[in-house]
Amino acid sequence: MVMVMVKTPLKNRGGKDCSIKVKFDKWNSFGFLFFLIVGSVHVYAQENQTHYLVELNTIQATKSTVPFWLSANSYGRIQQQPSTLVYSTIYNDLGASSNDFQFSYKVGTTAYNTSKKSVAFIDELYGDLHYKKWGLTVGVKHHEMLWEGLSSTNGTITKSINARSYPGYELYLKDFVTLPFAKKWLSVKGNYGDFLLNDKRSITNTRLHTKSLFIKSVLNEKCELIVGMNHYAQWAGTSSLFGKQPASFKDYIRVITGSSGGSDALEGDQINVLGNQLGSYQVQFNYSGCKTNWNLYWSHLFEDRSGRELMNYPDALYGFFIDFKKPEALISHLLTEFTYTKHASGDVPHYTDDQGIAHAASGMDNYFNNGVYQSGWTYFGNTIGSPYFTTKPVDANGITPGIIDGDNRFMAFNLGVKGSIKKIKYKAILSHISYVGWFGSEYVNKPTQTSGIFEVTDMHVLKLPLEISIGTAFDTGTYRPVNFGGFIKLTKRGAF
Repeated sequence: MVMVMVKTPLKNRGGKDCSIKVKFDKWNSFGFLFFLIVGSVHVYAQENQTHYLVELNTIQATKSTVPFWLSANSYGRIQQQPSTLVYSTIYNDLGASSNDFQFSYKVGTTAYNTSKKSVAFIDELYGDLHYKKWGLTVGVKHHEMLWEGLSSTNGTITKSINARSYPGYELYLKDFVTLPFAKKWLSVKGNYGDFLLNDKRSITNTRLHTKSLFIKSVLNEKCELIVGMNHYAQWAGTSSLFGKQPASFKDYIRVITGSSGGSDALEGDQINVLGNQLGSYQVQFNYSGCKTNWNLYWSHLFEDRSGRELMNYPDALYGFFIDFKKPEALISHLLTEFTYTKHASGDVPHYTDDQGIAHAASGMDNYFNNGVYQSGWTYFGNTIGSPYFTTKPVDANGITPGIIDGDNRFMAFNLGVKGSIKKIKYKAILSHISYVGWFGSEYVNKPTQTSGIFEVTDMHVLKLPLEISIGTAFDTGTYRPVNFGGFIKLTKRGAF
């Protein structure tokens, strides 16, 4: 990532210091060089078009912060304060090439201005190499927006589109691959990657390992079942409190296998597992009908053994999505979700086995927080998982101390709808959430929040060569202040 900071007085099914600071680290320089060299080769080697997009977005509110749904799930671009931002990107189109090898790239930048600061940063910068069913991405790349952008957390409770994307590499299968012995009824899909969390954190240069494995079973012509798991691990880096964390190749093997740390690890990591490890189980049922497609999905989060063994049931994200197969209909897509995290494996932090030996980490699952990696499951101040998990304010050093204690126990409902009104596209989301508080200090009067957004997108007014999108949003309840806001966005796209 190349960061420029200016200080002044934010698929479906598929002070007024105006100095400029530019920061390059070793990885960022490599990524930039990778884009310049390989991307340039591709431009001249193939006839695929290069596309561009430029957006100007102004977000305002009646309070000093913006309503929840104006900033949530925006890839970390839109800040929690009223702002004006410019987003621009250049990318190539793979087209319909039949070549086994294909290469795509993208570079995108975001610059925003609030009343307190102006910041510009690289939003995406990657090269993506495809060979038959395989893909390899190097750089900073966003995860695809799923469920028509109506989901509260993109269908996975542990990995949403709420935060910026982090630099690294990812090897993945582009689509499900049928197993040789299975004759089309059983196929697999997955990914494997390593990344660097290079924001201001309690442990600097924290590394992030990710992987997933999904199995799809075709039940009949209309129905299919997908089951799988996501695994994430924060490890390595240097802490001012705990010193340098284990970062050898042996430690990497311990991380990817979910094993306990070696003799140079902290005591807790020797007893449990090395680093901060978490993940989710995923189950999805798909139905393809003549007039509708609908999907049921379940995303269960875990932080330790108790979660992996479902001792924290019913904590999970539950979702239902309908595609009416009529893009121009009044209602073309409908989604409803329920998120529950109140159980947290119960209020007993230990359990005793048959031998009378006490074991730790069986209860009081402090979701998205960690005693060593104290910035938790966040990146550049935003929660990486569901945005319902509220981050603590940054400290004097600009470090996010993790998720607000107790506000990772909640119950939330979400309703999303998408459609068209006289060829004008719209999207609406309405959510309600009730926070419980931490064990032993639960809220007497549980704070609640109802938030909504309604936006009209891709309007073409007076045959201008621009797309115009407008929207309004609100917060009401006792968790956040009553607030109203809105945005207007101008978009220009094209190819050359």
